[in-house]
Formats: sequence, C-alpha cells, structure tokens
Amino acid sequence: MKKIDSSGILLFEMLIVLFIVTTLLIIPTVFSKRMIKDTTTQLFIEELQSGITASQNYAVLSGKWTIIEVSARTNMITFKTMSKENSYSEYDLELPENITTPSNKQYIFNGESGNLQSFSTLYFDIDGTRYGLIFQLGSGRYRWE
Repeated sequence: MKKIDSSGILLFEMLIVLFIVTTLLIIPTVFSKRMIKDTTTQLFIEELQSGITASQNYAVLSGKWTIIEVSARTNMITFKTMSKENSYSEYDLELPENITTPSNKQYIFNGESGNLQSFSTLYFDIDGTRYGLIFQLGSGRYRWE
C-alpha cells in the first residue's frame, strides 16, 4: 500500500485562501466610497456657508452689493462681488454629484447693511432627502431645516 504525501498545498485550499484575502481587500473599498461621499457633502455645506458669510461681510465692509446666484441647470452657485471698476468678480461653487437643487434663485446683500433684499428658502436634495436653507427676513441670517 502506498502512502499519500500530504505535505503539498491542494488547489482547493489555495482557492479558499485566495477568496478570504480578496474579501478582506474589497471590504474597505466599499466603506470608503460612502465615507468619501459623506465628506464631499459636508465640505460642500461648509463651503456654501462660508461663501454666504463672506458675501454678507463684504457687503457690510465695502458698502457694495453682493449677489449669490443659484442655477439648477448648471448645478452651480455663483458668488459675485462688485469690484472697484464696477465689474463683478465671481467665485463658482459646483454642487457635488449627490446634491441637486430644484430652483434658480438670486440673493442680493445690500451694501453697508448686509441685509437681504428678498428672502426665501433654498432647497437642496441630498441623497434623496430634501433640506432647506432658510434665510430670515432682512438680516441675512440663515438656518438649515
């Protein structure tokens, strides 16, 4: 009777090890995609809030109007400030892929006072959930809802 040599690695054992290693490598990439999307959303919200505050502060300090334009068609928010030569300098903020807005709106901060000329709610759809950026009457203050 022949003895079977069991010192070698069988194909089946190698496939099991390969499956386990592949699974361990794939799991972090699945979770990192969600983390990247959440981080991108949070950075957009912070940059939007900074842009609104900067526009209002510029209007108060320079005495010139500032304009915030929201375009649903281009998925852009444009911050315009009046420069010395009566021309606008612009800063564009692009909406991330998971954020949309259903409306086209324009917000104007009055020079010197920093108050809004008109107020309304700006809606964003973030991952299928609707959030509102509510501007309060005249003051330029806002809150998320």
